[in-house]
Amino acid sequence: MIIDLHTHTTFSDGMLSPEELFNKAKKADIKGISITDHDTIDGNIGAAEMAARYGLDYITGIELSCFDSQNEYHILGYGIDIDNEDLHTHLAAFKQSRVERAEIMTKRLNEMGMKIDFNDIVDKAGVAPITRPHIAQVIVESGYVSTTKDAFNLYIGDGGPAYAVKAIFQVEKAIKLINNSGGIAVIAHPGYSINQKKLFQFIESGLDGIEVNHPLHNDKLRKEYHAVASQYWLLETGGSDFHGNRPNDSELFGKEGVSIDVMSQIRKRCR
Repeated sequence: MIIDLHTHTTFSDGMLSPEELFNKAKKADIKGISITDHDTIDGNIGAAEMAARYGLDYITGIELSCFDSQNEYHILGYGIDIDNEDLHTHLAAFKQSRVERAEIMTKRLNEMGMKIDFNDIVDKAGVAPITRPHIAQVIVESGYVSTTKDAFNLYIGDGGPAYAVKAIFQVEKAIKLINNSGGIAVIAHPGYSINQKKLFQFIESGLDGIEVNHPLHNDKLRKEYHAVASQYWLLETGGSDFHGNRPNDSELFGKEGVSIDVMSQIRKRCR
């Protein structure tokens, strides 16, 4: 029985509302699920009750973006108290930093002769925190490139002419914030992007788990992260990272995840 602990909705960069996601999960015979939107808990409001109507076990979730030493890491938080004051304070400040970053990037695009309206980017994001994909979509719709991939490659990708650095938020702070919100902290899809020394540093900082099962992980990586998790008594989580607009999203939904007992393990470790 599959549970999917990594999904996204329209409250960040997903294509489905929470209810649409739960309906799809029911049809895919998923037994448990967590909404882990980027840097927002809004999709979790009322989600447990809604999921129950579809016969799904549910646990609160979030995916926090961290940027430190020129590297980006994502930390998943499960079982968090979505009413936690410190969590709300961080998310509000982080959302504002994204607005300011988007304003800088818009200004640079304008200086390059591209008539990009910042209000269009705000409208594209809607209730979600503004991200570069929102900017990329507006660049495409304004006719300057054909695809969002081109927008990244030519203008807003790392080191591109309109790129602006992200606000620094260390992994150690994300772990502490999640733990203080009553939840457990799991590093998302570490893949090949993290070296052993850095991973052990995060474990020493209180990391609770590793996302072992993820579409970006081949069998070799899964075995390696399973070994690390076993050695350090870490939780092993997993999910499809479903957005609804990515290649193989629907194919992987209902097939990528972990067994139902992981939900119980998470709840036991939550503070």
